[in-house]
Amino acid sequence: MLNLGTPTVTLGCASWAGAASYLVQNNCLVLEGWVWMLFSSLFLHLNTLHLLGNLLFLLIFGTALEEKVSRQRWLVVFLASGISGNIAFLALGPLLGSDVGLGASGAIYGLLGAAGGVRGAFLVIILLGLNLFSGGGEVAHVAGLVTGLALHRWGDRLSGLLKGGI
Repeated sequence: MLNLGTPTVTLGCASWAGAASYLVQNNCLVLEGWVWMLFSSLFLHLNTLHLLGNLLFLLIFGTALEEKVSRQRWLVVFLASGISGNIAFLALGPLLGSDVGLGASGAIYGLLGAAGGVRGAFLVIILLGLNLFSGGGEVAHVAGLVTGLALHRWGDRLSGLLKGGI
């Protein structure tokens, strides 16, 4: 289990005194300018079950996408989906009673969307459910999935635009 340390207050936000408190997405602190938490929290997990669940689905969906795209595009999908999921969690998490988030689930849902498209994502969600291992991160899951689906659909066009093409 992730030990965040002793509860404290940082910049008027509930926080912890431990080192992990600088890496976990604390929405209050992100709004105060600690934006690196949108990235760093992708690589932390609450407990062993959370980590193993994400590793299992990373293995399944990450491998499926890896067979279709370059390493660079895979990394773009992972990071864009994870960060968009964390931004959605930043915007909507407090409305749902969640102010602290961590894990790569949004990024992994993005890999699912990019690898399987709408049909693949729909099938997995029907079979496994969107809330599997969520811990309250459904908002990040949906945003990551939507980002992955968008990159699946328009990834070639976006890549061309970035390279100066049409």
